[in-house]
Amino acid sequence: MSVVPESETRIASLPSGVQSIQCRVSRELPFASAVLQSAWRWLLYRHEKRQSRRALLDLTDDELLDIGVTREDARKEAGKSFFWD
Repeated sequence: MSVVPESETRIASLPSGVQSIQCRVSRELPFASAVLQSAWRWLLYRHEKRQSRRALLDLTDDELLDIGVTREDARKEAGKSFFWD
């Protein structure tokens, strides 16, 4: 049960592995709402990209060969910065 009425609660979807993060945005500030939503989507996108890069480290040599990536390429990709495209 929530203290905030259901109509006022906006919860963004979460990446796998994240249990509970909530952000409430006021309807009175549409610009601020859009900025916060945009920032949240960007952070989620970067988080998912980082998880994908890290998943390469868990693949076996045969699995890497199947996707055409060497072990060294996987290490380089996983080592990239959070902000790298």
